[in-house]
This record gives sequence, C-alpha cells and structure tokens, in this order.
Amino acid sequence: MLAVALVAAVIAGDHVVLRASPSRTAAQQAVLWRGDWLEVRGEQRGWLKVYDHRHERPGWVAESTARTVELDDRAAPGLRAVVEFLRDAPGSESLGIAYAGLYMKVAPRGGIDASLLVSLGTMADRLAHRASSEAADGHAAQQLEVAQSWGIGFASIERPDGIRTCYDGAAFRQALALSPTGNDLAAAVLGLTDPACEPQTLGATERRARDEAALELLGRVEPTQVPGPIGNRIRIRRAVLGARLAWALGRGGDPAAGKVADAAAAAFARVDKPELADDDVADYEASALEVAASRWAAAAPAPPRKGDPGLVLTPGEPGETCVALDGAPAHCTHGQVWASSFRVAPDHAAAVLAIEPLPGWLELWLFRRAAGGWTLDVLAPATEGPDLGYVELAGWSGDSARAVIVREAREAGAIRRTYQVIKLASLAVEHQSSRLADLGPGRAWLLPEWRGRTLALR
Repeated sequence: MLAVALVAAVIAGDHVVLRASPSRTAAQQAVLWRGDWLEVRGEQRGWLKVYDHRHERPGWVAESTARTVELDDRAAPGLRAVVEFLRDAPGSESLGIAYAGLYMKVAPRGGIDASLLVSLGTMADRLAHRASSEAADGHAAQQLEVAQSWGIGFASIERPDGIRTCYDGAAFRQALALSPTGNDLAAAVLGLTDPACEPQTLGATERRARDEAALELLGRVEPTQVPGPIGNRIRIRRAVLGARLAWALGRGGDPAAGKVADAAAAAFARVDKPELADDDVADYEASALEVAASRWAAAAPAPPRKGDPGLVLTPGEPGETCVALDGAPAHCTHGQVWASSFRVAPDHAAAVLAIEPLPGWLELWLFRRAAGGWTLDVLAPATEGPDLGYVELAGWSGDSARAVIVREAREAGAIRRTYQVIKLASLAVEHQSSRLADLGPGRAWLLPEWRGRTLALR
C-alpha cells in the first residue's frame, strides 16, 4: 500500500462520487465506498481536492461525505476509539478496517496489540459473511474491494450450497501470537475455526489434520470464562468439529474415535440453551445432527442374544467395508460402518445397522429375514440430500412386526424431525408425527437405550 499523506479523508458512506471538479454536475471520475481513503490536497467551497490512490486518479468529493484525519501521533487515540466503536457495528466493517489501517500508521510503540488485531479480524470476518449473502446486502461486494485495498485477504470457498467468501484470518493469527485473553481470545479462535470455510478440495489426511488443529485451538478457551453466548459458540464449534473428526478417525480405524465422539457429545450437552443467542439457534440445531450422526463411535455394542444373526464385516475394494449377516451375500459401502449400532428385533427376523457415508449424514440399513437369506433396505434421513441428517431406530413392537424410527434432517435450510412407525413386512409408514407425544401406540415400544442416547429429545 502507498504511504498515506499527512491529511487523509475517509469516505463515510456508500456510492460516493469522485468528481472531476468541485461541482455536483461535474464528470464522474470514480465511485467510492465506505472505508475508501483519499489524500487531501486542498479545499474549495465545501469540496475536498483529493487523490484517490486505489483508482489512481485525482478528483473532488463533497466534504460532507468524508472524515478528514491529520495523520500524526496526536490522531492515534481518536482513531483507536473509532475502531473499537465500529468493531461491533454491522454494515460498517470496511469503514472500521480503514480506521484500523490509519491507526496502525500512527500507533505508538506497543499500540498494535492483540485487541486491535482481533478488532480488525472481527470486522473482516463479518464482512466476509455479508459478502457470502450478497442477495441480502447489495454493498458488501464493493466494501470487500475496499477492505482488500487495505491489505485484507479473502478466499472464495466452493460449497455445496454455493460460493462462500472467507477471511484468511491473518489478523487473528497475529493476535494469538500476542496471547490475548477472554473475549478477544474467543473471537480469534472462532474466527479461525469456521467449518464453513474449510476447502472442499482437502484430502482425508489434510481434513483430519485441520480438524485436530481447530479443536486444539478451541481448547484454549474456557467457555465458562466468557459471556454465555460466546461460550455457547465455543461449545457448538467443538461439537461440530469433534463429530467430524470422530467420523474421520473411525474411517481410519483409530480407536480414539470413541473418545473424540464422547467429547463432541459432551460439548453439545453443555450448551446453555437459555443463553443461546438468536443468531446461533440454527448452528445449534445443525450441530445436533452432526453429533447424532457420529456418536455411535462412542457407543458400546448390544450384548448378543441366543438366536441373533451374526454381523460380519470384511474389507472390500480400497475404502470399502462389506457387511454380511449369517453368511448371506455381503453388501459393501464406502461409508463408515458403526458396528456398535447393530440391533436385532425381538424375534431375530430383522436388524438394523447405522452407516455414515459422509460426516453428518447417517443412514440406517434395515435387514429383514427372507426365504433366501436376508434382504437389505437403506433408510435415509430425507429424500433430498445428503446435507445434514440422521435416521435411527427408536424401538420395536412387541410382536416384532413394526419398528419405530426417527428421521431428522436439514432440508432447504430448515430442520425437520419425524417419528414414524413402519411395518417391517412392507416398509409402509403406518403412523407419522412431528411430535413424539402424537406417535400413538408407538410410544409404548420405545427402547430405554434410545431415550438415553438420542438427541431427538433435546
């Protein structure tokens, strides 16, 4: 960046026109946005004569559209105060970044501390979030360009739901090197561990290493030592990343998967719901789906009973696990097979097994005894997907003719939970409800084990 002049003008609004002469009818030289800075070279009749370094051209702007700053040591306290004020002002991120940049030019020795860097990172991160939802915010893209002119880095991450803009986290990393505490530490850690900014092109080893590093960072914050909503965000983030890491460890046959899944479930259970901020409700509900999908990693298998079919797992093609019951033909999958989930109906003629093809998407394999051996049907959390969701067994009827299952999935951004009673002979849904209280006779068939383990009753 070019060195700033002795007097700078900071554009305070959006769509400010840089004109060729001091007149509202003069030719347009450029359009400026909140946070653009200009070198002041003169003044005339309520207009500032300036040079725009970003667009490399001179011009004039109305004095009322800009705030002038004399860049010397005396300006530092005022600039810092504006940064702190704008840190939590949605919509003014590029302006706050500009004031932070100017402050860094005149800051006293030691003045560029962890708090200042976290403020800078917080505004950059929030601006990136706004830019990712451009339909709801028409100025974010232009303000993003202004932020980039101040040396702020952003990356475009391709996600299943579209392109997401993410801040590169440089200020947060610099702040962590200065040992921030309290809210500043939490803000930096949250800014550096957003799962939505994880590149989709990462390989399994890279993804696992990234999640492990993120969980280690989150471990530096004690949720009870920060305000309730921030502590909840830390817990939710630990739950999500722990669930994903448990899946990855399970895929690699690492016995640590169970411990990690337990920690993820514990983090989710400790979320203080009365302190849950409105903006965090969607993340909380989504984290429940991710934890529910991987928590079989920490579960103990059911003790076998006399007459139960045997479950046999064998390697298939590279990355595959093949599943067979009582010597019947095997069915192979690239998903994570949670053997601890294997449950058999009271009459031994049906069984279920949980398979997690992708982190946060848990399917239920339903085996039914037939004349030629065993048939297999795959029950998915939703007809559209995969996004996030799980399906799990909640109980068997006393005569083993029916099963109670729960499906919960995120569809079009909304999370839907359904309790179903299905006939095992035909897989027809006999009864369905969004509330357990309305399930009818199926409520009497619920397994105590399910009640103690499920997150559907949260």
